[in-house]
Amino acid sequence: MPSLPQGSAPVSRERAGVITGAQSSAEEKQRASNQLLRALIEAQADFVRRAEPRDAFERMLAVVLELTGSESGVIGEVHQAPGATPSFHVVASLPPDETNTSWELPVRPEQPGRELRDLRALVGAVSTAGGPVVCGAPGAERTFLGLPLESAGERLGVVGLANRPNGYDAELIDFLQPFLLACGSMLIGCRNEQRHQRDEQELRRIQERSAERLQLVMESVADGVWELDVTTGQMFTNRRWLGMLGYDEGELESSFATWSSLCHPEDLPESMRVFNEHMTDALPLIEREHRFRCKDGSWLWILSRARIVARDEQGRPSRIVGTNVDITARKHGEDRLRALVSTLPDIVFRIGADGTYRDYHANSNLELLIPPESIIGTNMRDLPLAKPVLDKALMHLARAIREGTLEVFEYVLDLPHSGRMHYEMRLTRSAPDEVISIVRDITERKQTEERLVQQEVELRRHRDSLEELVRTRSEKLLQATLELEEQQAQLIQTEKLASLGQMAAGVAHEINNPVSYVMSNLGTLDQYFSSLTPLMQLQRELLAPQDEQTGSAPAEVLERMRELWQREDVEYILGDLPELIEESLAGTRRIKEIAQSLRSFAREDSGEPQLVDVNAELASSLKIVWNELKYKCEVKRDFGPLPPVSCHPTQIAQVFTNLLVNAAQAIETRGEIRIRTRHEGNDVVVEVADTGKGMTQETLTKLFTPFFTTKPRGQGTGLGLSVSYGIITRHKGRIDVQSEPGKGSTFIVRLPAAQR
Repeated sequence: MPSLPQGSAPVSRERAGVITGAQSSAEEKQRASNQLLRALIEAQADFVRRAEPRDAFERMLAVVLELTGSESGVIGEVHQAPGATPSFHVVASLPPDETNTSWELPVRPEQPGRELRDLRALVGAVSTAGGPVVCGAPGAERTFLGLPLESAGERLGVVGLANRPNGYDAELIDFLQPFLLACGSMLIGCRNEQRHQRDEQELRRIQERSAERLQLVMESVADGVWELDVTTGQMFTNRRWLGMLGYDEGELESSFATWSSLCHPEDLPESMRVFNEHMTDALPLIEREHRFRCKDGSWLWILSRARIVARDEQGRPSRIVGTNVDITARKHGEDRLRALVSTLPDIVFRIGADGTYRDYHANSNLELLIPPESIIGTNMRDLPLAKPVLDKALMHLARAIREGTLEVFEYVLDLPHSGRMHYEMRLTRSAPDEVISIVRDITERKQTEERLVQQEVELRRHRDSLEELVRTRSEKLLQATLELEEQQAQLIQTEKLASLGQMAAGVAHEINNPVSYVMSNLGTLDQYFSSLTPLMQLQRELLAPQDEQTGSAPAEVLERMRELWQREDVEYILGDLPELIEESLAGTRRIKEIAQSLRSFAREDSGEPQLVDVNAELASSLKIVWNELKYKCEVKRDFGPLPPVSCHPTQIAQVFTNLLVNAAQAIETRGEIRIRTRHEGNDVVVEVADTGKGMTQETLTKLFTPFFTTKPRGQGTGLGLSVSYGIITRHKGRIDVQSEPGKGSTFIVRLPAAQR
């Protein structure tokens, strides 16, 4: 089964092509359109010059493959003979495939949506759909695009493209419309040419046959055939000649005068000139395109070819035979193509190798160096061009013809009315001694580029100014930040001292208890010392050496000691002394602990975080605020095992102190404070819950706002919880509150555990 051509392709699969849909810029699309139109014009020019049609089709197909990025493509003609199976004839294919040039189309139509794998299936799918067929998503291994070739409602053939990396879309189909139009027009031209060749062959056979059979042969050909008797002016025409104009036999007088009346008034003078030159042997053949009026009043484009086939005895023409071919569709295609070219904003020139302008196209509103009617035939060297511009143009012209490269350069002209204009010229070889030149006005683009450069300079100046402004403000912001940090540190220390001031009376009372019983014990010890002093004196006398003893005998001293021992109750004193000493030591230790806790709470941080046991910090904070708690509530502790926390210990102790004092102050008469610690995931969690009066939702929303307090004026600074919130946040922790009026409050502090 035939398949799409494989092997080396004019465009590699990795190349996406010039046209890439929405990703293409407007300039790229315009450049691609210009390239396609130029290829179509050149191919049609070659076709009109009787070049090999296959070469013209292959040139157009090669350009389309390059612009779309397709691997391969094919242009084919569909032949539909009455009563026969339609057949498909390959007109051009790239890469060339000489093995599959013609085959019959499938009788059963292709099912919609079927995956296409070969050319026959693609052609069948296009025939079934009656319109474009796209198969394969972008990026698929195989993608196809089938487009019908139509003209005047007649199905002429199919164009197939394969394996475009980005797939095929509606924008690409719109882009290919001029190509389809040109292919359709050329296929019609090929068919007309084939019919013409067949007509000429038939005409030669008619000339070889007898005159009796001439009329019968004329009736059998597809195109209009006519014969003119020069001496009488009588014309003989076949049915096709009349039928293409909409007439039946007998409706028109068969004469040369009738022919002249049907010819368009604008075309008749030139047609008569060509006829007279042929009659005088100045032209070997009459070949003329002109318009004929149809029966319905419309105009039909006719290609007339004729020649003298008989002469009289004096050698004067006596009989002329010719054919008329309907080329209306082709002319309409040319008109549409010409209309497309006329929409180009550029100036298009055909320039010979010597620099002579052979043809041009330009919009009427464009200012040219010389009058438009003087362009054709003028040499580039005769234009009022500056020598550098002329030398550059001639250099690129010679290189384009010599090497076949696309030459692009820019130049500047000073025009009388438009002023200084910038242009871009593109030169490409269109014949061995000719180039096509496209000149584009790029003045607006150049002005835009200049404005962009000026804007860039201005933006750079503004950027430098802004950078200096940002640098200045950054320095001021840094200074303000340092001042704020210093003020914040002072605020924290102030809050510490304020907390200490609030607790001063309680701490003094807490210290007063151990001081009282230490002083009482010291008084008792003083009395004991007074009672034991005489006894110790007697003992010293008893223990003195013999030469130092007084006059009293040892027995007398012992008796006095025994009496004194009983009178002062020394046994009781000796038993009470250890207890007095132990109680005094316990009191002093309690005083030391309170003083140590106060000193730790009041000291400033060293600046470096430390590994801290949160349970120990909680216990120390409880000692400081114990006097605030013991008369109003019962404290229940549930300390779980905790990993160390990297923090500033005095700041964390201040948070715990604030939470404990607030919890005690929230209890109006008697209540309970529950302290619970636990380890959850990577966090150390501390909960401080009280059974106090709780808080409203409005209070909760303002709880951590600086200077907000629910206490009476003069009894609170409103900074305790605000400072606590800032401390926990700086330690990358979180503090949450749960509270309802009448149900107490729970503060939950989460601190990240130190990494091992």
